[in-house]
Amino acid sequence: MSEELIDVESFREELLQKLESMREFRTTEADRPDDEPYARAAETLRTSVHEIEALPLHDARLHALALAAHGHDDHARMHWLEQEDHLIGQHGLEGATQTTDELLAALVLAAEGASS
Repeated sequence: MSEELIDVESFREELLQKLESMREFRTTEADRPDDEPYARAAETLRTSVHEIEALPLHDARLHALALAAHGHDDHARMHWLEQEDHLIGQHGLEGATQTTDELLAALVLAAEGASS
């Protein structure tokens, strides 16, 4: 896909929707016994939503992720989506990314791996 046609704003909105959806799921899980890890993860996801909303559209990480998400290679795109879902699903849990910068770095690394 031509880099001029990459819609970073639309990608960011899709990413925010995925993060918000996972935050809502973690909030629901936080109502269960032993809920502290899920409550922390939900708060971490909330923070990431706000921080990604505040990123400028010319952020290099957003651009790289948008390119991976909308690339032409179906196999690479499927691999990327699996990795993206996994990383978002684990964000904020023990042993996973804890900050927005860590999440974005892990997503970019996964995007690079999917395209190689």
